[in-house]
Formats: sequence, structure tokens, C-alpha cells
Amino acid sequence: MSTPARLLAIVTSALAMLVVAPAAALADAPTSWESEEGLDWLGYSVLLVGIPAALFVVIWLFSLATARRNYVPPAPGSEIHVARSDVQAH
Repeated sequence: MSTPARLLAIVTSALAMLVVAPAAALADAPTSWESEEGLDWLGYSVLLVGIPAALFVVIWLFSLATARRNYVPPAPGSEIHVARSDVQAH
């Protein structure tokens, strides 16, 4: 499956769910209920921006708390180590 086909499948699935889900919810809702007021712009901004931002901060703090401090060896020196001549190679 190619990348454009995958993207088309994702977009089509998302659009189908946006159409089908509200239709099913409207079919199940009784008509005698009074309609409630929706959220104002502050409520929607908290839902759409605040909660994901808070999750991002929590994950970032968790990653900082669990990060490892890896050992970094010192830089190599300028001296040359020569093997002893009495030890023969196998």
C-alpha cells in the first residue's frame, strides 16, 4: 500500500466517523430534553489546548526524572603504550 493510499484511508475514516458518530448520538437522544448551553471559548481552549499541553509537560517532566546520566570516558591521552617485547604474539 502506497503512502498516498494510506493517507486517503486515514482521512476517509476520520471523515466517516465525524459523520456517523453524531448521527448515531442524535438518533438515541430523546426529544424532550432541554438543550444545554455549550462551552464558551475558554472551555474549548482548555479542552483543545490546555489538556494536551499539560500532558506534554507531564511527559517531559517524567522523561527528565528518568533520564540516565551515561558515562562519558575521558579524552584519550597523547602518550603511546608499547607492549613488552618478551611477550610473543600467538
